[in-house]
Amino acid sequence: MENQKQQLSNAAKIAQFRLALIAPVIHGLFQDASKNAYYRRITQEPLTLPDGSVYQYSPKTISKWVSLYQTGGIDALMPKERSDKGATRVLPDTAIEEIYRLKEAFPRLNATQIHKQLVENSFIPATVSVCAVQRFIRHNDLRSARNPGMRDRKAFEEDSFGKMWQADTCYLPHITEDGKRRRVYCIMIIDDHSRLLVGGGLFYNDNAYNFQKVFKQAVATYGIPLKLYVDNGCSYSNEQLSLICGSIGTVLLHTKVRDGASKAKIERQWRSLKEQWLYTLDLDSIHSLEEFNRLLSSYIRSHNTSYHSGI
Repeated sequence: MENQKQQLSNAAKIAQFRLALIAPVIHGLFQDASKNAYYRRITQEPLTLPDGSVYQYSPKTISKWVSLYQTGGIDALMPKERSDKGATRVLPDTAIEEIYRLKEAFPRLNATQIHKQLVENSFIPATVSVCAVQRFIRHNDLRSARNPGMRDRKAFEEDSFGKMWQADTCYLPHITEDGKRRRVYCIMIIDDHSRLLVGGGLFYNDNAYNFQKVFKQAVATYGIPLKLYVDNGCSYSNEQLSLICGSIGTVLLHTKVRDGASKAKIERQWRSLKEQWLYTLDLDSIHSLEEFNRLLSSYIRSHNTSYHSGI
């Protein structure tokens, strides 16, 4: 399992390395006369990969990465699997039968969970990696009996604070201020590694200005993140945010369209916020956004100073 985690970590580092190279093209921030000129310039000298190896890329390769990212997001920049994918060398027939049975009985089980079941029930030895199970599931279209197109996700986490922040907006209930009942939106930013809530605020509008306000405060407090991972909503997908991230050196990453679940950590935080804080409030007694924000600040402070079993 440790070997599998290391493989996933190495693949993610390669994807991030490639994304950093193409980010100026993705966001239109390169200073060269054309994209091809940019590709030629950055490939003039060999590049050092995350593992320390040195490789000489061609401009065509960099162009291909841009196309891959535009169609498949950061996942498409991961190193390719073996050409014989789906051809299992390590899964015996009994394990394959058990995979089919588990997927039929529990369609939402992912590869990691199935791998754990196979090991615990002695269908495969612990030396068989979860990748073998995932390749078999993907090749045989077993991702979900209810939804064949469901992605079989791998767990991933940055190795230190500030490597990546995830941001999102959540709809909260209405409150009444000055006799007018208005919807409240919560904008939150969480650090991928530490789960620290680096920014958060409540607003009457979900827009780019309000997110940038929260982001600016988070950067002023905790420093500049290497990457910012957001969805494709108008608050997060706009030229102004691209320019801001480009100017401070943050790589702006977007999820695939309608794939909010890929921001699992911030999505999980919304559940905690509701269960541990929002559901305990008497909303009828809150009569201003300022008062509501003070309560949110107390929750964020409590969250950031509490023990979390997941980390």
